[in-house]
Amino acid sequence: MIPVKRMSVRAKSFVFWVTRGIHEIPFEYLSELPDHELFRALAVPSRDDIRRLFASGSKDSKQAAKHTVRGEVVDRIRQMTYAFAVVTSAKFESSIPAPSELCLRSAHDYLHQCVAMKQIPLEIDEDLTRALPKAKKNPPRLTETDYTSAAGSLGVDLPAIKAVASVESGGAGFGADGLPIIRYELHRFQAKTGRHFHSTHPYLSQPTLSAGAPYHNGKQLREYSLLYNAMLLRYNGVPMIEQAIESASWGKFQIMGENWSALGWPSALAFASDMYVSEGNQLSAFVKFVKNKGLDKALKKHDWAAFARGYNGPLYAVNHYDTNLKQAFRQNGGKE
Repeated sequence: MIPVKRMSVRAKSFVFWVTRGIHEIPFEYLSELPDHELFRALAVPSRDDIRRLFASGSKDSKQAAKHTVRGEVVDRIRQMTYAFAVVTSAKFESSIPAPSELCLRSAHDYLHQCVAMKQIPLEIDEDLTRALPKAKKNPPRLTETDYTSAAGSLGVDLPAIKAVASVESGGAGFGADGLPIIRYELHRFQAKTGRHFHSTHPYLSQPTLSAGAPYHNGKQLREYSLLYNAMLLRYNGVPMIEQAIESASWGKFQIMGENWSALGWPSALAFASDMYVSEGNQLSAFVKFVKNKGLDKALKKHDWAAFARGYNGPLYAVNHYDTNLKQAFRQNGGKE
């Protein structure tokens, strides 16, 4: 087995073009991938996109499957066709012989790791849809004045707001790379996409919060990789960018993207784009969310269980969300 952790530049180029409905260019980049990455790269886009790519069958596409290595023309169409059959059927294809022993081993690796074990085929470290803004260097952080203003707007004490930030994101709205802190929720994506990707992309779509837990590793690189992978999917030709963004919680207070309309944003993408700007925007989203959900009274009274239920959901006690809030409130100088 040859492990593949990060998506290569060529694989990125393949995915970039195939998700835009272009056929000849993706074949060229796909032909240059080594066997161990060939299967995994084909597994990233929606299966419909891959089927359309191979159904195009134009002379230009087949010619693009050839490239030159040390002056010799190498035709990769057999490897690509075999990988296509394995990925779309999710099993060994006895009707199509493996072009080589290496290709067979790569197919076994893919089927074991990505189908049987349901692992992520490739980590993606950038937004290949080009929809999200670029990360800002040193985005503005919250000041005491910001906190005080928000506390006054909600009619609560300042430590109560700081407690929520501490529990939700460890008090940080951005990572060192300037990207907003996020968490991608697989069960929310499945609910928003009607289980269309549950069998083909299980690492992005699961029925419950607990079922999605194994795909997180506590690192923001993984959270963004999940988000970027989901944004690349299309159903009936429609990009799932909005659904992916809606399925993630954003920033210092971890507001779910699905709340964009109720909080006054014109789209999920517009909401997420504002979360890239500053912690001030993230705090504004928090204030709007608390008011919209009527949670300001519970926060003012330090009724942590009531606030936790409305903010984090009915299963808040499983992760001791209410007791964590109470502890964080005291650590931030609050008094009951």
